[in-house]
Amino acid sequence: MLDPTGPLPPAVYWRRRAVALSVAVLVLALAGWAVIASVGTEPPRAAVQMLPPPEPGACADATTRVVAEPLKPEFRVGDRIGLRIVTINDGREPCYRDTSRDLRELVVTTPDGKHVWSSNDCYRETTNEAPLLQPGQSVHNDVHWVGLASTPECLPLQQIAPAGPYLLVAKLGDLKSAPVPFRLIS
Repeated sequence: MLDPTGPLPPAVYWRRRAVALSVAVLVLALAGWAVIASVGTEPPRAAVQMLPPPEPGACADATTRVVAEPLKPEFRVGDRIGLRIVTINDGREPCYRDTSRDLRELVVTTPDGKHVWSSNDCYRETTNEAPLLQPGQSVHNDVHWVGLASTPECLPLQQIAPAGPYLLVAKLGDLKSAPVPFRLIS
């Protein structure tokens, strides 16, 4: 086998063996490259599963802030008085916050704490509001107070709140804002 014999010169048989050996080496090299390329450094695409991000939950009281805002520092007696409750997500994750009408309340008192008016006095409407709040995002609800005093018992004789200093407090469920001053002027 090492000594070629046949009708052709021995050099022809040696060239054929060299070509056959070269082709065999080339086929092995290509097969090895194909195996390495198919494995590579990346995992196969079918093995990678992207999980959807978790669904946001409810905003906890610890990550929610409520702020009271009179829309101006002073209002004239008899004018409509614009008041606002602001609910803020102070957390690091998006979340849903129930801001339904029966949970939120704006309360006006005198500086010594005497009840003057509440957005929930004599008001029984319920809504279903739970906005998605991104971290740092807020939602607000505006109320216009006509300046009449009210009581939780809905007494029919309502008096106009006189000129003077007042405090506004916002509530959302168990959350309560700091009091914010405003004035009614003649």
